[in-house]
Amino acid sequence: MENDLKVLLEIGDKVVAEDIQRILEESNIYSILDSDNPASSVLNIYSGLNAIENLAIRVNNNDYLKAIEAIRKSHYKDLLTEA
Repeated sequence: MENDLKVLLEIGDKVVAEDIQRILEESNIYSILDSDNPASSVLNIYSGLNAIENLAIRVNNNDYLKAIEAIRKSHYKDLLTEA
């Protein structure tokens, strides 16, 4: 399954990542957030603090170009590094 997914963006701000995920959802594109800090959810629950983490927004290979277009139409277009 991991080979079916492609990284759309990598970002360190969870709020922005979740907003981008919402934009993708509105375009009927399924995405997942993959954190490099597996303890981040637990830290947030018990301490209320957001852990320092990098998030990768992953989409299905078949939806990748559609996802790029959805982000290009949003105010997050500057975050795209792809041409």
